[in-house]
Amino acid sequence: MARFLNEWWGMLIFVLVDVAVLVLIIALNYRWLFKRTLDILFSLIFMAVLLPFFLIFLITDAIYNKATNAWRSLFTTEYFYGKKGKVVGITTFTTERILHDEEGNLLPEQERTTGFGRFMKACCIKYYPMLVNVFTGRLSFVGPRPMTFTDASVLDEEGSVRFSVRPGIASSLDLYGGEGLTYKDMFEEDEEYVSHINLFKDIAFFMTKVANRVRGDKTNRYGETAEKSYIRSLLDAGEITEAEAQEYALEGKEKLHHYQNEKNERRDFEQRNFFR
Repeated sequence: MARFLNEWWGMLIFVLVDVAVLVLIIALNYRWLFKRTLDILFSLIFMAVLLPFFLIFLITDAIYNKATNAWRSLFTTEYFYGKKGKVVGITTFTTERILHDEEGNLLPEQERTTGFGRFMKACCIKYYPMLVNVFTGRLSFVGPRPMTFTDASVLDEEGSVRFSVRPGIASSLDLYGGEGLTYKDMFEEDEEYVSHINLFKDIAFFMTKVANRVRGDKTNRYGETAEKSYIRSLLDAGEITEAEAQEYALEGKEKLHHYQNEKNERRDFEQRNFFR
């Protein structure tokens, strides 16, 4: 055995076998243990590696845009339904700068977005803060596409299966989606994904999204789900009335308002106790 390991080819075989066994263990326990473990591990690695580039973009952007009054806030937070119906606040870096004049009025539409903003969008810098969301458990690298409060309130029990796992930065739609994708297609794909979470499929979905971004593929792989809300889709199809659509929208706003109030109260309580 010692002679075998002393040879370069023997050591190579030994390493390959060890790697194969490790991958097999991860694959067999991926859904219940290693999916979350890998999310934590790789989000930390990516945050550490990309931090210098993000800081450069951040500083350059602040200098570039201050003179043009192109941004009100560097970061944007949107709220979605997450795993088990929990509120998920997803923060992204605001890459498209909407230009205003000196009085704060919007410029004409064709003049609004800065060239630097378009460049940052092409570099996918907006995804960097989302790594924090992955690390904290609000998101996963791969999972169903995030869904808003309002749209989630319309789903029946069958459609709610998508909330048994964390929403993802990438989803199976990045591989299987397309221009003609409907909400019904998305829910069917979500159910298939949740039922068959797999290490190798997750790798394929994530790498497909990365490849699409790198080559500048502008194909709308999310179909109507990227063009309009689920409620609007139901309304256009005549499955709900205008009154019902307004009721669902109001319910979503109330849930979000209630969550934000609770969050602010909790933050104020923690601050008061911290400074005592």
